[in-house]
Amino acid sequence: MTRLLRQILFARSASRAIGALILVVILISDRVTLAKTDPAAPPTTGPATLEYLSGADSGSASVSGTSTLHAWTVSGTAIWGGMRISGPWTSAPPTIRAIWVTIPVNSLKSTEGSGMDDTMYDALKMKANASITYVLTRADLKSAPSKDDSKYHYDAVGQLTIAGSARTVNLTLDIEPGEKGALTITTQIPLKMTDFGMTPPTAMLGTIRSGDQVTVKVAWKLATKVQ
Repeated sequence: MTRLLRQILFARSASRAIGALILVVILISDRVTLAKTDPAAPPTTGPATLEYLSGADSGSASVSGTSTLHAWTVSGTAIWGGMRISGPWTSAPPTIRAIWVTIPVNSLKSTEGSGMDDTMYDALKMKANASITYVLTRADLKSAPSKDDSKYHYDAVGQLTIAGSARTVNLTLDIEPGEKGALTITTQIPLKMTDFGMTPPTAMLGTIRSGDQVTVKVAWKLATKVQ
């Protein structure tokens, strides 16, 4: 009887241990998944900085172009990333020290339906390159707010990666600080698909062809990082 009782207690202890091990594995797996999907911020170096991160409402991003049939647009509202600056937005504009952005390709949707989505995903080589990314190299103040313009304007140089091909691009960043640590950055840039190794998509056995030129527009909403 004593031996049987010991066997029962051992079995219960073993079951609890296995359950605890499974829970640990699940938690570790979740952390690994988050680490893979969360865009990596560059390391913090130099003097103290003020950091902004994508807000719950992160704004919008769109890619627009033309075809032999009609104009088209794919757009989405998932923009991940952040920005670091040297200090608050005052009459002495801060230095932008870092910007990093990730836009998941599968977040971009067309008003034309899933057929257009799939065609664009193939052109963007989504299976091998799931995201569009941008990393700032440097930003120079172009103009501070004035009586007729509430935005800060910066000339920015950075690396844009689309469909796995990275190119250096020049952007104008229009930055408007808001209330309670909110911030909006808007920009747009004309690009050629072929510059990023993309083949302009076609449909209907090649009778409908997209143009090479597209316009990328971003209206990105951020908020100060909660310490």
